[in-house]
Amino acid sequence: MSIEFKKVVNKSSYLDPRKKFEPQTVETEIRWDPLTGKISRIFPFRNLILHRHDWTPFVEESKKRFCPFCPDVLETVTPKFTPDFAPEGRIKVGDAVAIPNLNPYEKYASVVVMSSRHYIPMEEIDVKLMVDSMQASLIYLQKALSYDPAGAAYSSINWNYMPYSGGSLVHPHLQVLAGAEPCTFDKQLLDSSAKYYQTEHGNYWSDLITAEKNNGDRYLGQTGGVHWVSAFAPRHVGEVIGILPGKQTINELTETDLAGFAAGLKNIINYYHSINIVSFNAAIYFAGAEDTGYSIHARIIGRFTIFPLVGSDITHMQVLHDDPWTVALPESIAEGLKKYF
Repeated sequence: MSIEFKKVVNKSSYLDPRKKFEPQTVETEIRWDPLTGKISRIFPFRNLILHRHDWTPFVEESKKRFCPFCPDVLETVTPKFTPDFAPEGRIKVGDAVAIPNLNPYEKYASVVVMSSRHYIPMEEIDVKLMVDSMQASLIYLQKALSYDPAGAAYSSINWNYMPYSGGSLVHPHLQVLAGAEPCTFDKQLLDSSAKYYQTEHGNYWSDLITAEKNNGDRYLGQTGGVHWVSAFAPRHVGEVIGILPGKQTINELTETDLAGFAAGLKNIINYYHSINIVSFNAAIYFAGAEDTGYSIHARIIGRFTIFPLVGSDITHMQVLHDDPWTVALPESIAEGLKKYF
């Protein structure tokens, strides 16, 4: 095992107008992701104090507009899968319904309508809702892989909750993708995992669990077979990674595994709600059978607005420099999260 938690602390000085222009020194950090080597910038001197956001006006406005996912119209206005792909037309598990994406951005793209409810407040998201939705997603991905093994070799399950995350509709839904090639970040994970396996003769993800347990600052706990850690070099505020060691493909995932992911995500969502992070992005990443050194894992990051309804939390650093940044130390996030596990 050779996992390095590398960071550099930088000090910047200025004359502070808040203290009669006396000299002031502040610290920031640059951290390197132990797997990919990508940097993350952390500004821990900023206090992440978010006010409770009331979605009610936005939700009420959305109800006045057409929503294709609501039960009174879903059967008539949403597309169906072709008979050779899914003879049933739509894939249903509990209250969740998987349908083709009218505007696909991958060869195989499904939207999973998670519930018949138009709006589900964060605190009311439950494990069954997530398990049923992920099960519908998994059935779709397995069908795609069986139907077109080369064209659906790489896949993911993705969730944009509420508008700050980039979600276009209030109605809760997942974006499920499969294609011949992995997405850019997914490929970095796959390539770096394979390189670690070749050089270290071990699985990075299993080694990471061991290293974080030994470190103690960021390891959160376990839900079923899934281990959760606060990301050392987060891609955004409050990033948490859930790792399922020993499994890497969609055909290895069981309903018990999905329940483990859902239970952990529920804990994190409850924590986000407690600190007024009202939106999030989440994803589950898979590998192909021929890949080496990989483990299925999930990531979730919090999303917020810097100023109510107008300030984006995505800046030039992410978009034009590909440098993630966050305003909260991962160790502080872990400290707050541990009681939820």
